[in-house]
Amino acid sequence: MSLGYDHLLSTCQSWFNNISDHRKSNKKISLADMLNSALAMFTFKYPSMLALDSGRMKSEDANLKSLFGIKNIPSDTALRETLDEVSPDVLHGLFGELFNKVQGEDRLKSYAVFDNHLICAMDGVQFFSSKSVKCQYCQQKTLKNDDVVYSHGMLGAVVVHPDHPEVLPLGAEPIQHQDGNTKNDHELNSAKRLWNRLWDEHPTQKFLHLGDALFANGPMIRHIEERRHSYLLNVKPDSHQTLFAHFEHPQNQHAYEHKKFTVKGEKIEAWFINNLPLNNSAGDVRVNFLIVNISDSKGKKTTFTWVTNIPISTSNVVKLSQYARARWKIENETFNTLKNQGYNFEHNYGHGYKHLANTLAILMLLAFLIDQIQQMSNKVFIQLIKVKKTRTRLWEDMRSAFKIKNFNSFKHLLEYLIANTIPKTKQKNTVKHIKSVT
Repeated sequence: MSLGYDHLLSTCQSWFNNISDHRKSNKKISLADMLNSALAMFTFKYPSMLALDSGRMKSEDANLKSLFGIKNIPSDTALRETLDEVSPDVLHGLFGELFNKVQGEDRLKSYAVFDNHLICAMDGVQFFSSKSVKCQYCQQKTLKNDDVVYSHGMLGAVVVHPDHPEVLPLGAEPIQHQDGNTKNDHELNSAKRLWNRLWDEHPTQKFLHLGDALFANGPMIRHIEERRHSYLLNVKPDSHQTLFAHFEHPQNQHAYEHKKFTVKGEKIEAWFINNLPLNNSAGDVRVNFLIVNISDSKGKKTTFTWVTNIPISTSNVVKLSQYARARWKIENETFNTLKNQGYNFEHNYGHGYKHLANTLAILMLLAFLIDQIQQMSNKVFIQLIKVKKTRTRLWEDMRSAFKIKNFNSFKHLLEYLIANTIPKTKQKNTVKHIKSVT
């Protein structure tokens, strides 16, 4: 199976082998072995580098070599010191490499909307904060009591769809102190770097970009439209006063349209109008405005407001409101999963003096992408999650098996887990299916 663990990890190994080694000496353990070891740690959700390094059993050593192609296993200290010098920039293209494999298998047809756009949700997240630990790329914030807080964050871009639980990270851009700059980095700067990279890596793919009100400004919208992509961005009355004033102006009230509909038990009422100015300072930027009031089954009411460059009509307003609300999947299905379902996203695996914190965060996101592809395409993996009830339980069982038995592939590991989880009366069809998909 071209989307199975074995094939995707082999792709990662090939990518790592082609990364130039920055070291001038002490190359007994290759850079590829270092990167594969870190990826193994995140694939099996070890809580720390030390947990992977110290007290390893013989089976773990054998499995690290057979499943991840590692020739020499580094110590946790060597791993930290080496990866601290590796910029996350060398890993960004690997997300595109894996994503293209998913597209090549036609797994994203049901994700396509509005003339083959893919919905790309973007949001920022902080994963490290300290008053004492810092590196040269830390963001810095001075508190009222003059204490300084050092932090790391990243801006993620994830393909989502309201009808699918799986999300596919296209990559992430560190929000970090930039070389030669005296000021902190900003999400808008990170977004430009990330967008440009995504558009260059996927030149024939059209994206419908979702984002919060921070991105709904003239320069960012022009940037999206210049590359012929679409957007569906949140706006707020306090940050977009001109836009809301135009909507509420008496001369426009006869122009907007109104529709009521019900989706999954929610009563929804929408108003929309096309071709309003975004603000006074960007008069050339015209947007289509959508306001939606939602009443859930308990009577709770919520109001959402968005702008888009897709002409709004009574025929597409329902879909637009669903797609816009899918932005929460980057928080719920991505960041919250990384924080609460065994990935230990906010755990400090190592901070270093340069790139370590950011590089490890990108490698963790890469492991998450591979897991999401399994959840999307591997029926055996899906069945194991169903039987184990939670991802955390599955990771625990995978680590336990990893420690006590030698495996020559992830196919072998899945067969073992199935055999020791599912009753024998149901194993025949499952194992038969494994042979066809792994």
